[in-house]
Amino acid sequence: MAPPPASGNSALLLEEPLIRTPYELLRRTHRSAQRQVEKDFIAVQSVLNGILKSFGDEVTDDTRQAAVAKLDQAGERVKGLKRKLDDLQPNAKVPTTLRSRLTYLDHLSQPPKDAPQGGVSSGAEKEGDSTVDRYVIDHLLRTGRMKTARALAARKDIESLVDIKLFAELNKIEKALVEKHSCTEALAWCGENRGTLKKTQSDIEFVLRLQEFIELCRKRDTAGAISYARKNLAPWASTHMSDIRLAMTLLAFGERTEVLHYSGMYYPGRWDQVRERFREEFLSLYALPGQSLLALALSAGLSTLRLPSCARYRPPENPSPESPTIPLLPGGPPLHTLPEFSMYLQGLTSSSPTASSPLSPTAAPELHDHPDAPVGNIDCPTCGEDMRVLTHEVPMSHHVNSTLVCRISGEVMDSSNPPMAFPNGYVYSTNALKEMAKNNFDVVTCPRTGESCSFSRLRKVFIS
Repeated sequence: MAPPPASGNSALLLEEPLIRTPYELLRRTHRSAQRQVEKDFIAVQSVLNGILKSFGDEVTDDTRQAAVAKLDQAGERVKGLKRKLDDLQPNAKVPTTLRSRLTYLDHLSQPPKDAPQGGVSSGAEKEGDSTVDRYVIDHLLRTGRMKTARALAARKDIESLVDIKLFAELNKIEKALVEKHSCTEALAWCGENRGTLKKTQSDIEFVLRLQEFIELCRKRDTAGAISYARKNLAPWASTHMSDIRLAMTLLAFGERTEVLHYSGMYYPGRWDQVRERFREEFLSLYALPGQSLLALALSAGLSTLRLPSCARYRPPENPSPESPTIPLLPGGPPLHTLPEFSMYLQGLTSSSPTASSPLSPTAAPELHDHPDAPVGNIDCPTCGEDMRVLTHEVPMSHHVNSTLVCRISGEVMDSSNPPMAFPNGYVYSTNALKEMAKNNFDVVTCPRTGESCSFSRLRKVFIS
């Protein structure tokens, strides 16, 4: 078997939703149209059979007029069926979303014209490659920033490469769940996709029905709750009997009950749990990942850079319950907390020379401190304040051949710049130590421990 064609863009590994999502939409549209066509054909056939049966042994003017009226009715239905079939035909002037995305991926898979044959691409962004823009728009859509996502997609002319309509529908349903406490829109979506949800054995419709029953019990509409349970909860008795029994007990316990099992079902935060469950089912149905593509790409990149010597993430002592920003990775702490942000502003506006401002030269921490220190290496992306929140959730990178980098100069230590060790065991590059000894009367100082010694006491270290 021939190997797959090499591509200079490694982000193609994350592009499955780009094709699979419009494919799923197209497949569902085709099935819906097929059912509608079959329904119209059966209706036309029944009309024609009725016309044939209406002609008995005697043909009168009344039967002829009735037959003509039925034929006109069948003709109108056939014309409507023809219009529906014409709408399903692909338009060469306006390509479908799936065709546009296939063309885009085909363009990305082609090597650049100026690339050397058999050579490795430089890693620069290819002309027409809107991967970063799509990832940013996907993250904006998932966080509810619809206007910004639409504006960016229109400016970059990539509306066909992002799922704006899909996330607009999700955002509308989620707002109805959380803000209006209404399951009407979500249940309507479940009705449209009942066949697929049944195949995947999803119980999201039961979760929504159960929440509506709880709201009826909250209002103390006992008669309405009993009628609703008989109609909408009873069909789920074979698989969710324990949940139904627990819910039916709410008829006797009101919202102010102190019984833990039942007061938890009245908890207002339950709507957020229903929203999260619906979002999970919605994204799964359309073959979309639970995390944004930006988070997946960023975490994959950070996992190749994280080392044991990188600065470790230390959560704030008094974390704020609410965060002004939304984290990229689900379940992780916020990128910034309010106490840290307020301290940062105080540092900027403080005029005291001893203020702990990140921009103050007197308060600047040692850039080459011990690996366990909270600063790390200034040249390492994973040691940044913002990135530490994300990197502490990804694994360490695996390097078959390690590369030693001097913590003083940032240069790679190799045969032309071999490493040298202090008596305490810390290792730095020869060039950096020679420069330090030249400017300090042949005395070198370990920047991590502060220990000083003569340059002659250093010993060479050989990389094996």
